[in-house]
Formats: sequence, structure tokens, C-alpha cells
Amino acid sequence: MRLASLTPGYSGAEIKNICNESAILAARENARSVNSKHFENANDRILAGLKRDTVKLTKEELRRVAFHEAGHAISGWFLKGAAPTLKVTIIPRSKGSLGFSQHLPNEFKLTTKEDFHDQLVTLLAGRAAEELFFDN
Repeated sequence: MRLASLTPGYSGAEIKNICNESAILAARENARSVNSKHFENANDRILAGLKRDTVKLTKEELRRVAFHEAGHAISGWFLKGAAPTLKVTIIPRSKGSLGFSQHLPNEFKLTTKEDFHDQLVTLLAGRAAEELFFDN
């Protein structure tokens, strides 16, 4: 199921929290059952916080956030030792982020120096993308 791919490395308690949150979201919509969209929205809410509708970004700010998150996602896609990208969003959240990218960690291997380097590159790639495209 999709829930398994959304929750790599999560504890049983964290998965229970997502299931409960999914049920709440489904109930608010008067849905007859919980579906994948409810699980995805619940995961985003748990991971990054509530959507902040009060934050109104300009088109230029949204563009900058998009380039920043794309930097993380693209580097995660192309670097062998980086974790693969699962999801990218530019929706502002209550935990202080203007967007986020979620990556799937590889839990079943030792981290080599090269893997660690690729992971660091991915973490810094958002800032690097801003530097390349916005020159500051």
C-alpha cells in the first residue's frame, strides 16, 4: 500500500498517528472510507505541519521556493548515494517551511564516504539552486 512508501523509518506510534489523522481528515469530508489522499495529506501534516493559508507569497517568492526545492529533488534523483526523492511541495506549512522535499532513506546499507558526500550535496542543493538562478 501507499502508506508503506510514505512512512519509511517511521515507528509504529508515528504510523498510528498518521492513521488517526487520516481518519479525521476523511470524517471532515464526510467520506465513507479513508483513501490514499487522506493518508498523503495526513503524512504531510504530521511531517511539516498544517497548511498556512495566511501566508501569501508573491509569484517571485513562490518561484524561488520552487527552484530551492527542485535543487534538493534533482540532486537526490541524480546522485547515486543520495536518498531518492518521494515528494516535493511548495505549500507553506506551520512548522516554518515554505515548502519541503521528502526523500526515502535507504535503511539497509552502510553509509560510505561517497554516500555521505552525496547526502550533503542534496541537503545543500536547494541553496545552490538559489545561488545559480537568483544570484544571491
